[in-house]
Amino acid sequence: MINTLSFSYPWWYTLICLSLGVLYGLLMYYRDKRFSDYSPWLTRFLTLVRSVTVFLILLLLLSPFVKTIKEDIKTPVILFASDISESIKETAKAGDLTLWQSNLDNLEKDLSSKFEIRHITFGTNVYPEKKDSFIDKSTNISSLFRYIDENYSDQNLGAVVLITDGIFNEGSNPLYSDAKLHSPLYTIAQGDTTRKKDIFFQNILHNKIAYLGDKFPVQVDISAFNCSGSVTKITLEAINSNETRKLNEESITINDNTFFTSKTFLIDATQSGVARYRVRLSPVSGEFNNINNYKEFFVEILDARQKVLLLANAPHPDLGALKSIITENKNYEVDIAYMNDFNGNIGKYNLVILHNLPSENSDITGILIKMKQSGVPAIFIVGMQTSLPRFNQSQEVISIAGNSRNNEEIQAEFNPGFNQFTTSEYLKNKLKIFPPLQTPFGEYKVQGTSSVYLFQNIKKIKTNYPLIAFGEQNGVKTAVITGEGIWKWRLFDFLQNQNYDLVSELINKTILLTTIKTDKRKFRTSTSKNVYKDNEKVLFDAQLYNDNYEMINDPDVKLVIKDDAGKEYRYTFSKTQNYYTLNADLFAQGAYSYVSSVVSNGKELVAAGKFHVESLQLEQFDLTARHSLLKSLAEKYNGTMMYPSHLPVLRDSLLNNVNIKPVLYESKSTKPIINLKWLFFLLMGLLTLEWFLRRFYGNY
Repeated sequence: MINTLSFSYPWWYTLICLSLGVLYGLLMYYRDKRFSDYSPWLTRFLTLVRSVTVFLILLLLLSPFVKTIKEDIKTPVILFASDISESIKETAKAGDLTLWQSNLDNLEKDLSSKFEIRHITFGTNVYPEKKDSFIDKSTNISSLFRYIDENYSDQNLGAVVLITDGIFNEGSNPLYSDAKLHSPLYTIAQGDTTRKKDIFFQNILHNKIAYLGDKFPVQVDISAFNCSGSVTKITLEAINSNETRKLNEESITINDNTFFTSKTFLIDATQSGVARYRVRLSPVSGEFNNINNYKEFFVEILDARQKVLLLANAPHPDLGALKSIITENKNYEVDIAYMNDFNGNIGKYNLVILHNLPSENSDITGILIKMKQSGVPAIFIVGMQTSLPRFNQSQEVISIAGNSRNNEEIQAEFNPGFNQFTTSEYLKNKLKIFPPLQTPFGEYKVQGTSSVYLFQNIKKIKTNYPLIAFGEQNGVKTAVITGEGIWKWRLFDFLQNQNYDLVSELINKTILLTTIKTDKRKFRTSTSKNVYKDNEKVLFDAQLYNDNYEMINDPDVKLVIKDDAGKEYRYTFSKTQNYYTLNADLFAQGAYSYVSSVVSNGKELVAAGKFHVESLQLEQFDLTARHSLLKSLAEKYNGTMMYPSHLPVLRDSLLNNVNIKPVLYESKSTKPIINLKWLFFLLMGLLTLEWFLRRFYGNY
């Protein structure tokens, strides 16, 4: 550490301060005759004390500061990234994993004398720790490279040792990853590249949603290796609780060692709810892996589509964006119409979105009367064409005093007090950087008991003006979005995330809250989705209301989950703010029912529901290792592909690599001298000493 003293003024100012300090001391003790009786040594000492004190005080006026240069040596980091997906365990022989772990521990021990050793593991996710269990249901190598890029780009990363079989079944091809890895990558190739005798489902394509009474297709892609001359039978079954019903069956003759075929089945949607289906392949003689011979899938059967009308004053890019967002959910059917041309039956729609209506040229009073009579909810989108006086008369959620000819750019600010539905943390954080919407300039007020979901942020100033708000009158809900330009949000979402998930979450939840019928139950429990994958955690939330319909969470809420076999799993909800949440963790494939209960005001309230879990089986589809991928990755990042038996070669390569060396980091900082506490006590000590000597010798 190196410290140097610097000044905000030229250095020769210190000479002036020193001269003034000495002059002040001499004038005080040699010009004043009161000190003539002092002994010469005392006079000289008091002169010195006073001169030093004045000099230091004057010096502080020059704003001196200390520059500190700190040098820190960073030891190179060797990062071990280990694959913990199921395919590693499935292809390993008995005892191989234990022996491999022992050899790896010895390697790390040898390297730790020169390097800092760190561990991460990966599969479905990336974990910043060492794990010995091989239970992840999928492998995403591209996410591993993103993690290394984000967390180690500013560190002295000497090398990365990637230990995997090269099989990836989620994310993009890691060879085309845009990670900026400047350290050599050494890949340890696990698994077996030999094609075993196997038949499996390569893919199953089906609708996520179907409608009651319809037929929907299911395409099944089947692959086989080294099975030429064999015959298998494919069976399609429907599963309801513990009852299995055969829907179709067909024989398949495999006539090549590299075989592929597709089969399409039509299924009748006969019962609403989540339907569970299974396809099975009968095993062939000598088959290596039978686990991938069956696959289950789920289809949600709905009674009918909900019809949404986008009624606009004039063409606008928002209309296309909204239609694309809404129709991503197959439960919705969207029509677009313009007010001047519309003469349809408004009562047949489940929701009407009014874009820039009412306007100066379009009075929608008649439309609103018909909607009120039919109980059709509405979403108003206020823009530059909206007539604000007519808008204020058309709904009772928000009033705007202003002029739509003048506009203002606003951004969204989440309202932490809003609790009518949950919003992902990622959306809350990203909302602040979404492009601004255009909204009429004016004063905004929330009417009655309306609730605000998003506030307006005007030029980085948070306001209490609503951007999205909800209200209800006579059981019919109304939402208001006080800005146009949603199409820009959709484009920005894609540029940032290569999907439309965030803006779709916002719009779809707004629509869902507006169209859902008011639930008067005082106790409710729900899951975040109906169908989970077996690598997804099952999440619940619950709400409890008192007699005034205020949300409370004083009593404990119990939950019992039961599987098909009757086994029960018991939980207690966590209390968060004024509602309840529960992370029930992972569940195996199957159908589950749940019952939650709470005792409130001496009464037991109960809520029930169902959810399903489907198996990914991604790790079972193909267990053939991809060593060619690992070789290409190592070459791309200036490393080498090795096998588990080559650990001594890897050790020597790392220890003898002259490019992997400690790095000297230099950091600079400045600190004003006036902040040093000891300087204050020094000045106080000098002044106190001078005062004491003068009093002691009788002159003050």
